[in-house]
Amino acid sequence: MNFSKQVSQIAFRLKGYTEQQVRGTLLDLSKLIIKSTPADTGRLRGNWQASINAPITTQLNILDKQGNSSISDTNNVLSNLKLGNTFYLSNNLPYAAVVEFGGYPNPPKNPTGKTINGYSRQAPKGMVRINVKQAAQILDTKMTVRRR
Repeated sequence: MNFSKQVSQIAFRLKGYTEQQVRGTLLDLSKLIIKSTPADTGRLRGNWQASINAPITTQLNILDKQGNSSISDTNNVLSNLKLGNTFYLSNNLPYAAVVEFGGYPNPPKNPTGKTINGYSRQAPKGMVRINVKQAAQILDTKMTVRRR
C-alpha cells in the first residue's frame, strides 16, 4: 500500500471519529437542555426539535414529561449529521424564551408557586444558557477518556 493511500485511510477514519465525537457531544448537550426544561405538563419539553442546516419553525402538540421522545428524535436527527452541517435545537413555544430569560409577571398574576421574581422555579437560570456553558467540558471529557 502506498503512502498516500495510507494517509487517505487515516483521514477517513479520523473524519468518522470526529463526526462521532461531534454527534455524541451534541446529543449530550441536547439531553441536558431537554432534561433541564421545566415539565409541568411536558409540552415545553416535547417541543424541542432537532434539525440539520435549518431551524424548525413550527410547534408540536406533544406532551413529553420525561423528555424521552424529544431525546430520541434528537438522536435520530444527529445520526444524519455530517461534518460541515449546522445542528439546530429549537423550541418554538411562545413561553420558551420567558422560561429561558425570565419575564414572568412579578408578582405573579395568578400565584401558583411556579415562579419567583419573574423566573421559573424549575429553571431559574434557564435551560439552554446554563448547559451550553458545559459543552466545552463535555467535549474535553470525551477527548480525555478517548485518549486513555
